[in-house]
Amino acid sequence: MTIAKKKEREFSLRVGQTWKSFEQFRLEGAKTLSAVKERVIATLHTKSGQYRIIEEHDFQTLYGLARDVDRLRGGLQVVVLAVRAAQKHPDETHLKLLAEAVAMLGNLPELPVRDAFDALEPETSDGDDEDEVILDLDRIPRPLRSPKLPQPNGQED
Repeated sequence: MTIAKKKEREFSLRVGQTWKSFEQFRLEGAKTLSAVKERVIATLHTKSGQYRIIEEHDFQTLYGLARDVDRLRGGLQVVVLAVRAAQKHPDETHLKLLAEAVAMLGNLPELPVRDAFDALEPETSDGDDEDEVILDLDRIPRPLRSPKLPQPNGQED
């Protein structure tokens, strides 16, 4: 099996739940997000637009793939410039430059995929003094936990 086929199978996205309005989404509550599991994309339609909701691990994978594509695009631009230079000046120096640009593109390492973001910290304390601000991760209610994400302080579900 080729690497491309294997990667394609590892990350095949499926259409999941659709909410026709924010009100429908709100009425169903947070429990409705439990349907947004690994490799499932939910859709939320609102007056202001259409939104896709995905699980954190899938987001990190997509983000990593987008970064790889961006790096490859930059590498291909270098190769195209080296090809043009070698076409105009087919001497040993320019042909060596082209060979090195192609070799460099082939040796780009795959970027890592993150499983989670760093904890959020408040920028300012401009809030109302009567508002309770909970910064301790252990005290924040988490109704939906992904088995792929590390839990605070190494706790198990």
